[in-house]
Amino acid sequence: MSKPRIGMVGLGGIAQKVYLPILTRAENWSFVGAYSPNEEKRSLICSAYRIGAFGSLSELAACCDAVFVHSSTDSHYDVVSTLLAKGKDVYVDKPLAATLEQAEQLAELSTKLGRKLMIGFNRRFAPLYIHAKQKMSDTAWVRIEKHRSDAIGPQDTAFTMLDDYLHVVDTARWLAKGSLTTATGTVRTNEQKQLLHTQHHFDTYEGFTISTAMHRHAGTGLEQLEIVQAGEIIRVQNMNVLEVERAERIEKTLPPSWQTILSQRGFEDAVRHFMDCLLYDQVPAVDAEEALKSQQLLMSLLE
Repeated sequence: MSKPRIGMVGLGGIAQKVYLPILTRAENWSFVGAYSPNEEKRSLICSAYRIGAFGSLSELAACCDAVFVHSSTDSHYDVVSTLLAKGKDVYVDKPLAATLEQAEQLAELSTKLGRKLMIGFNRRFAPLYIHAKQKMSDTAWVRIEKHRSDAIGPQDTAFTMLDDYLHVVDTARWLAKGSLTTATGTVRTNEQKQLLHTQHHFDTYEGFTISTAMHRHAGTGLEQLEIVQAGEIIRVQNMNVLEVERAERIEKTLPPSWQTILSQRGFEDAVRHFMDCLLYDQVPAVDAEEALKSQQLLMSLLE
């Protein structure tokens, strides 16, 4: 495919903060426009970015080769299945769908129709996370934490786990090359069934253990990856600070001044990876089957 035509569905927060700034660069693709059922928002945002404003999903699909889907999770199944049926490749925010059954059906549909379906787990493309993974050797254990300063509720535990903790679980699977086995852990909730904090411990076929943790009222939004192995400890804080502690010394590396936050957090390379898959007819690294495995593991922690 030469210079794919790209469209967007949904113009909420992540679309405005992340994907519109990237896609409007039109590096080796053309960004034709977007659809949102909110006519006022659609008109305002599309006008600001000087892209086409489409009045329906069908109108948008007719002008695109691939579509980025940033609508609500509840709408993922209907939107993505419609686009796949129309012969479009799709990049969709995590989770793949609101339920496991819907996620399984979308994975089956993309395979049956031979369409690319990538899920936006950006941490797999964050430069410092990739660097840390490449340095893993004789690893004893890994700990991944993703906290919130003050974010208990209003949604229930299942929603929060699927919306946020899924990132942590997927990163753990990625670091373990998909080899997570036995899981133990706790999920603590309040009387309103809202998540307070959760943590889990996994064994891996690689021989090390992985711990994951999240506190919803930690007083900080810290995200940290820590890898403990023979001779050194590697830490990545908030995806933009790398620390390597060895021989009683700490070496700290900061991102170059020109590197954007979207690049540091993996969004730019995730988009470029999807575009390369379109251009060179490759299977996305985070396809529907891979995303489904992370969602299945996450849901098993709630049982």
